Amino acid sequence: MDRTSFLKKLFLIDGSLDAINELRGGPGSKAEEARRKPGIPFTFLRPPGARMEPQFLAHCTRCDLCLLACPEHIILKAVEPLMGPGTPIVNPFIRPCTECGKCIEACPEGALLPGEDLRMGRAIWHAETCLSSVEVTCTKCVEACPVGKAAIETVPTGGISVHHEACTGCGFCISACPTEPKSLHLEGRPPVPLRGHPKPKAPRG
Repeated sequence: MDRTSFLKKLFLIDGSLDAINELRGGPGSKAEEARRKPGIPFTFLRPPGARMEPQFLAHCTRCDLCLLACPEHIILKAVEPLMGPGTPIVNPFIRPCTECGKCIEACPEGALLPGEDLRMGRAIWHAETCLSSVEVTCTKCVEACPVGKAAIETVPTGGISVHHEACTGCGFCISACPTEPKSLHLEGRPPVPLRGHPKPKAPRG
């Protein structure tokens, strides 16, 4: 499975049962092979302000209020067991996240907090497909980044440099990238083993 196919299945772009089942594959499956590829770990994005994963899983009641509050409609319900079925994940391939904060405002249980790190993930650059690594100069990802050069910039000798301390994982750079497969992918948080999933907090009321 190539990088683009894996990421599409990871974020359930096609929404198919085959994609879900493939992600659940064990040793020897395509999912397991993809997880082992260097630079393409099995990760996913939580909405901005999500607590660290064990605390998030314990506080999130799967109420769907963050999904309903998202004006971009890019927050979806996870189905992969390692993500916590029913918990919110961000799919930046539908469209980039504007980090408006509406999901944080809507969360009634403190699973999403304004005081938490608002970075969802980080962009990883792939030189082998990037136009700026060869004779063609392309700066579309840099131009699209809402953070600016603090997060991503061109390198004088050729190529792109992503500064992970400032990158928020919003996905604007990937949306702007003209190559196929894309020359960047988003690395989010790794899943917590199922035995480490705490019991969710009961909804209020």
